[in-house]
Amino acid sequence: MSGRVVVGYHGGATGRDALAFGTQWAVTSGDTMVVVTVHPGAAPAGLARVDAEWAAYERSAAQDLIDEAKGLVDPSIGAEYHRVDAGSAAHGLSDLVEPDSDDRSLLVLGSRRDRKMRRTFPGSTAERLLHGTAAPVVVVPWGYGHVEKKRLERVAVAFVDTPDGQVAFAHAVRIAQHLGASLTVLTVVPDTRVVPGLGESRQFSSEQRKGYQASLDAVLATAPAGLAVSGRVLDGPVVDALGDLSLDDYDLLVVGSRSYGPVRRVLLGGVSSRVVRHAKVPVVVAPRGD
Repeated sequence: MSGRVVVGYHGGATGRDALAFGTQWAVTSGDTMVVVTVHPGAAPAGLARVDAEWAAYERSAAQDLIDEAKGLVDPSIGAEYHRVDAGSAAHGLSDLVEPDSDDRSLLVLGSRRDRKMRRTFPGSTAERLLHGTAAPVVVVPWGYGHVEKKRLERVAVAFVDTPDGQVAFAHAVRIAQHLGASLTVLTVVPDTRVVPGLGESRQFSSEQRKGYQASLDAVLATAPAGLAVSGRVLDGPVVDALGDLSLDDYDLLVVGSRSYGPVRRVLLGGVSSRVVRHAKVPVVVAPRGD
């Protein structure tokens, strides 16, 4: 991976959280940090047109946000700042990160403060981008702007031996290599409530865990030489196990998209959609088939 870390900024604590993670990524990776605000452009002439005064007001408000962001980012980062005209924030950000070369972008968004715990919780813009944008999307927990850590050194990936799990692992490997970070592959043994009609339930649970461990060992064996990689088997429920990971454990968690739909698009599946609403660490959702 190389290229840009694109931070969607619309002010407030959510914006500061996204800026904090974007700064950490830029410092660790050397990628260019691009801070973006989106405002509506003028509509075509007609009954629904936006008048010139309102359009000017929106541009001015967007510029105020850019100026605000500049005051929050260390000048040594060398960040770029852009105002984008678009019908919606999701549209403007998605167009900005559409791939047109070998360059790669990472899109960073903050969480809305919908609860009293510091967890990820995507707002409306993030929800739309998590269902179709081309670039990997990072959802940052609210309150992350107070994190003092300067570098990203510990990457984790949620792995299950499926096509989307393999894609998530491959993407996490590239992230860890790009950041010069360690990688921990996490596999979660589900909290299975259904027990076979024949045989002893404890034995079934043991065999199930052995199967997950075997899949974990197999994927660890494919990791490139020189990467500091390890594995952990966690006990389910899956969303609870991944949602309880904290910044004391890892700096970010990579999850995959669902296994069907357009390739090279972020497409949240059932587990990843719940993880991205409950995580205590930044969550990177990898595009399908990346």
